[in-house]
Parts: sequence; structure tokens; C-alpha cells
Amino acid sequence: MGERYAGSEILQMAVQMEKNGKVFYNGVVQAVKDVKARDVFQFLSDEEVRHEGVFRDMLDKVESEKGKNPYDDTEVILYFRSLVDRKVFPSEEEGAAMKKEVDDPAVAIRIALSLEKDSVLFYHELVQVTEEKDQEVVKRIIEEERDHIRRILQLKKELQI
Repeated sequence: MGERYAGSEILQMAVQMEKNGKVFYNGVVQAVKDVKARDVFQFLSDEEVRHEGVFRDMLDKVESEKGKNPYDDTEVILYFRSLVDRKVFPSEEEGAAMKKEVDDPAVAIRIALSLEKDSVLFYHELVQVTEEKDQEVVKRIIEEERDHIRRILQLKKELQI
């Protein structure tokens, strides 16, 4: 088997994916007119910020256990940004272009669930190419993402859509 990812590398991808999600959801928030749909996407944007913090904390813990990151941070950030860009979330511009479709809160929830499920699948695939000792980190990311899906489903129930 070829190269395997370290837990810190996966966590850096996770942080970048949360940033991408926030940018996408913010683009939709600014584009939609329906107040309920806008509230749904603002909630999702806030969730991405919360998740980014969770994953940064996990990354700090993993890196402190291993010592200093041997990579140049600028190169690593650019590498992971290129790796995760468009893997799950569309761009902010694509989000804004979807405004006609997402002006309905039910459609907004459906899109959000689809994107979040795609992120779970993405991480699930990464488990198999992660160093065995770090697979638990990826599984924790998956659990966080599943919790995000549960929160979206709860929001759907509360909005009765």
C-alpha cells in the first residue's frame, strides 16, 4: 500500500472543509430572500465555525503529542486546500447562484443534508488511507459530522419541514 495520511493531515483537511462549508453557506445566506431559509443556512454556517474550532482543538492535541509539525505551514495549507477544494462544498459563488433553488427552507435542508452526508462519506474513505494509529482521529471527525447531520435533522423537525 502507498503513502498513508497522518491524523494531523486529516485534521488539517477537516479544518479546511469546515472553512469551505462556512463560505458556501454564507454565500447562500446572502443570496436567499426567504427568512426561514436564510435562518437555516445561517445556522449551518455557525455550525461550520463550531466544527472548525472542534477540529482545530483536536489538531492542537495531536500535534502537541507528536511535537513540532515538520512541514512548512504555508505549503501544507496550500496542499490541503487544493486537496479538499470542491470535494464536498461548492464555492461561495456557486452557492449564491443556487439562490432560486434554496429560497425554500425544505430545499435548503435537503441540500445541507446531502452536503453533510457527502462529507461523512469523504472521511469514511479516508479512514482506509490513514495510518492505523491515527484512524481513531478520523473516526472522531466522522462522529462530529454525524452529529452535525443529527442537528440538521432536529432543525428540520423544529421547522416542521
